[in-house]
Amino acid sequence: MRSMTVEMSAEIDDTLNMIACSRGISKGDAMLRAFALLKLAYDQKQKGDGSSLGLVRRMPDNTLQAVGVVTGV
Repeated sequence: MRSMTVEMSAEIDDTLNMIACSRGISKGDAMLRAFALLKLAYDQKQKGDGSSLGLVRRMPDNTLQAVGVVTGV
């Protein structure tokens, strides 16, 4: 596997630590999952058919309600 050095703000590092700790994973694994989401958003946008990565809420009747769209990726 390739490796890289990343510089980030203290705020991003603190958030990354919090997410990794709460999920019981390493910071590296948390970053890999974040990059996987970035790739998913990128792939959807590249389709050129209006697809995008969104956020949904599961309703009590098990249907899904769109609550947001991930933008800027």
